[in-house]
Amino acid sequence: MLTSGLAAVALVAIGVLNALEAPWCGPTKITGYVRTEFSSRTYDGTPIWTEEPIVAASWDVALGSLVEIEGLEGTTFRVADRGHLGNGYPLPWVDVAVWTRSEAYALTGVRHVCFRRPS
Repeated sequence: MLTSGLAAVALVAIGVLNALEAPWCGPTKITGYVRTEFSSRTYDGTPIWTEEPIVAASWDVALGSLVEIEGLEGTTFRVADRGHLGNGYPLPWVDVAVWTRSEAYALTGVRHVCFRRPS
C-alpha cells in the first residue's frame, strides 16, 4: 500500500513538472512598438537594434519565454522587454518590437498566442 501511494505521489509530481514546461496558448492583446522611439536596450539588456525577433510582455510572462503569434507564423519571438501596458489582466499582452509605426499599427488587436519556456 505504501509503495502504491508513493508511486501515485511521484506520478502527480511528474504531471506537475510537465505542466510547468507545457506551453500556454490563448487570446492575447498584441501591439507593436517602434524600436527607435525608446531606450537603446531592452529590460534584459538586449540591444534594441538586434535583428532577433523580440517582444515586450506583461509581467505574468517570464523573461526569456518564447512566443508564437497567430498571423506571424514562422517567427518565434523572445520576451526581452517589459512595457507600460499592464500586468496581464484580463488578457496577457505582447508588444512586438518593429521598425515602423505602420508595422506597429498593423499588429494591434487580439490574437491567439502560445508562450513556452526556452529549452
